[in-house]
Amino acid sequence: MLPIAYVDQTTGKANRDWPTLYGDYESRNHVSHSTDPKLFHFLSTIDEDLAAKARTKGCGFCGGVLHSARYPRKLRVGPPELNETSPTRYSFCCETCRKRTTPASVRFFERRGYPALVVVLLAAMQAGVTDGRIDELRESLGVARRTLQRWRRWWQEVFVRTSFWEIERARFMPPVEHTALPACLLERFLGSDAQAKLIQCLRFLAPLSVPGAGSLREGR
Repeated sequence: MLPIAYVDQTTGKANRDWPTLYGDYESRNHVSHSTDPKLFHFLSTIDEDLAAKARTKGCGFCGGVLHSARYPRKLRVGPPELNETSPTRYSFCCETCRKRTTPASVRFFERRGYPALVVVLLAAMQAGVTDGRIDELRESLGVARRTLQRWRRWWQEVFVRTSFWEIERARFMPPVEHTALPACLLERFLGSDAQAKLIQCLRFLAPLSVPGAGSLREGR
């Protein structure tokens, strides 16, 4: 179970220990997370563990044995030494039915060319960030303003309609404000520091990295 902030059932008020991440994630230090080799390597160990668990379960289609079918992923942002070799996306192929099984990941977000932490972190920072700050992000990370705006729209218009969020949003009380995503989602995770909270959020969102997991729910 991920550590998520909650509502005090006695008073009906939000837990006062909720971290206020907005200021943290707007700081220059937290932008550096997106190019921190140690953080990327730690996220890689999480992915390795998720892959091992998926392989142990066997093929979800026929129950057959899974064999490694990993492939490289080129990232647009990240530590230079990481992109020199291209990070590996863990994946498997069934020896019986030959169908592919791709486990959840905390490093990759759908098919985007940017790391998951960049898509979450920079989209969360946009609210209230000055034009000068946006220009700094463009220069240091190579992320265009229109890309940042597109990510915000995805969080607030597409993410909220996914089958994943339709189920998982019930875990948050009070409800997450959709118009403030993803910043308000980051605020709900507990940890010793901002980086730990970010990692918890990435763990929560990992199922969205599985092909088909981010499909839109059917209209009612």
